[in-house]
Amino acid sequence: MSLVSNPTQHPLRFRQAFAADSPVLSKIHEECFPNYWDSNAFTNFFGIENTRAVLVELHDGKKPQPVGMMVYRVVHEQSDIITIAIRPNWRRQGLARELLSRAFSHARALGAKAMFLDVEEGNQAAMVLYDRLGFKQINRRKGYYKQKDGSYTDALVMTCALGSLS
Repeated sequence: MSLVSNPTQHPLRFRQAFAADSPVLSKIHEECFPNYWDSNAFTNFFGIENTRAVLVELHDGKKPQPVGMMVYRVVHEQSDIITIAIRPNWRRQGLARELLSRAFSHARALGAKAMFLDVEEGNQAAMVLYDRLGFKQINRRKGYYKQKDGSYTDALVMTCALGSLS
């Protein structure tokens, strides 16, 4: 059973994040990507119109523990996932799917007709999720992601028509 669908087992909350949350967003990003964005990068996102961040937190009676996040932007009929990250111990429990579902709903409400994202070639778990949600590859960015060892991997550009999602 997904943690997302059973909030009594693990009380997870999805909330809009703000500039004050930038250090937390950066920390999650650092745990998930070899070339992570610092808190200033996240703070800058909040200054861009129609950009929103969502933070997933575990509320278990103690201080809320951040377990995932997403940043996305909606401009006219297009929405872009800027980044999505789930801490390693919380993956494969439906959190990324729930974050995307919330972004789809919000983007549709603002008039977006399509969602775009980049995914690192080789990120099979993400590619399976995106495929299940109806995303299709439309392009490739050669040598887009820099790795810790200095090598580069390609980004696959994907899109999905928002009207086709449930």
